[in-house]
Amino acid sequence: MLIDFTVANFRSIRDRQSLTLDRSARGTREAREAGWRRPDILPVSVIYGGNAAGKTSLIDAVGYLISAVENSYASWKPRGGTGRREPFRLDRAHSNQPTEVDVEFVAGDGLEYRYGFAIDDERVVSEYLHVFRTRRRSVLFERELDDYKFGDSFRGPASLLRGTTRPNALFLSAAAAAGLDATEAAHAWITETLAVYAATDYRAEHHHVKQRMSEDPGYRAHMTALMESAGLGVVGLDVKRHELPSEERARIRKLLEAQNELNNIDEILRTIESEIVLRHRGEDMDVDLPFDAESDGTHALLSFGSLTYRALEQGTVCVVDEIDTSLHPLLVRELVAVFTDPRINVHQAQLIFTTHDVSLLGAGTPIDRESVWVAEKSHTGATSLYPLTEYGTPRKEENLERGYMTGRFGGLPNLSIANTFLALVTSGD
Repeated sequence: MLIDFTVANFRSIRDRQSLTLDRSARGTREAREAGWRRPDILPVSVIYGGNAAGKTSLIDAVGYLISAVENSYASWKPRGGTGRREPFRLDRAHSNQPTEVDVEFVAGDGLEYRYGFAIDDERVVSEYLHVFRTRRRSVLFERELDDYKFGDSFRGPASLLRGTTRPNALFLSAAAAAGLDATEAAHAWITETLAVYAATDYRAEHHHVKQRMSEDPGYRAHMTALMESAGLGVVGLDVKRHELPSEERARIRKLLEAQNELNNIDEILRTIESEIVLRHRGEDMDVDLPFDAESDGTHALLSFGSLTYRALEQGTVCVVDEIDTSLHPLLVRELVAVFTDPRINVHQAQLIFTTHDVSLLGAGTPIDRESVWVAEKSHTGATSLYPLTEYGTPRKEENLERGYMTGRFGGLPNLSIANTFLALVTSGD
């Protein structure tokens, strides 16, 4: 479970900005009765803001954390470079300063961790991992440039790992490559439980849908029921295989083999040769339609339905940019309701997303008022992120949708498009 994510000097985020999922109270009665491990942690967080306000910068910062922890030791160039780091570039000072990332979470072992690093264009400047077995913090390791400090709870070949960790590699990444038990839970949570999805790239999930529908009858039945219940006129969901010509199959295999890290080439080929088919009910017959003939909204619903299924199974943290892309607001509301209902979300999966859909702020929605955040960009181009509760705890009967749209909470674009066009067409008068 994610408790807090903080980032500084990344894209439009210049100063430290934090997204916190702590509740102000102990959590809802339903969550406590359902046995959620941490009912004091919110299952959903939604981020509003105008275009280019910095919402995507926050999502991409989470993605950078995952990529750095997963790839810095094995994939970053040995002689320097720190992945796709993008510092704030609108002033000279910050473009040369480190990017800072900190994350607090509950890992799969049930313990609370705090992990963070500072990275510039050449190397890791600092890094740390703390664990909370009680209310007191225990240091697993701390690093300043090439100086390391290991806590009493650290178990493993510290000197050997310190010597093999390059200046531009994270120690947490190197420790995972060495199979170190002391840091395994933290590494696994960041690289396996925390996941970022771009709504505009929802088709990437379809490969997983095809593979799992072919192997898992329970998953197939659930996804079929989901598509049938969405009011799309769908009465069936299937995966059909169309074997490629041998020459084409051999060509694709050769391309895949050139990517040495791939060890599931046969599985990828089976996925390529498979096609999702939706069965639609007509006036006097049912018709199978190829997936490419379906709308973007149908594609998106299948993807997000699959992501939600996996999240509920594993208790993962889904971070989604622009969730309302190609999805009707009522469908988005239904997906959000899945995560906020402890009877369904028994493993306390979390959903963090950006959106422009203000109807989610209306009465009767599943969004907790403490879950709402706003991104706003200053005149210097720097993003600030703040909770709606910064304006005071909203009354239950308060219309948050109206309050947001009238500018009470900020985060609205400065609109002058009509005036700009008016000036353009009247300039010749």
